[in-house]
Amino acid sequence: MKKITEYLHYLPAASEPLSADVFVITGEKQTYLFDVGRKAEAFQLLSELPGEKTVVLSHFHKDHTENLDRLTYKNLYVGDCTFEKLGKGTVVTDHLTIRDGVKLDIQSCPSPHTPGSLILTVNNEYTLLADLYFTRPDYDRHATRAMLEVLEKLDTKYFVVSHQEGSPVFEKAFLLEELKKYFRLS
Repeated sequence: MKKITEYLHYLPAASEPLSADVFVITGEKQTYLFDVGRKAEAFQLLSELPGEKTVVLSHFHKDHTENLDRLTYKNLYVGDCTFEKLGKGTVVTDHLTIRDGVKLDIQSCPSPHTPGSLILTVNNEYTLLADLYFTRPDYDRHATRAMLEVLEKLDTKYFVVSHQEGSPVFEKAFLLEELKKYFRLS
């Protein structure tokens, strides 16, 4: 695992099989997982973590969720589309805050990648976006504008993405500008 802070670590994504970054947030009473990946290494690491676990899934794609059925966890938070696909979890349609030595803000966020996506902000410092910004050439401009509006309003310093070679951490202002350029919205 790689360290971002004392309370936030991650297992980098892989391409064979395609597996998203898996983020581990250490609370006082529980360990919080943002996405659980697909590869065996991610499952092994997550299953060896001590204590109770709470899982937050960014969206329903298998590279983010496939290890879920093999893991033991206390709570599962999902977006509405992920609930429709998996048939389980507590749906977060707006915003949910958890305080456990760390402050976790889970919220839904429009996305041109997948509807019903969730993002997770830790201590008003790091916002985990997963694949929120990945999209196809025929992306939904309305969803993209709505996503950028939500991201601009977030009280956070950094955005953390999945499937990024090197560090997945970007300053908020930098990544917002990059997204606007990419989507030709600036």
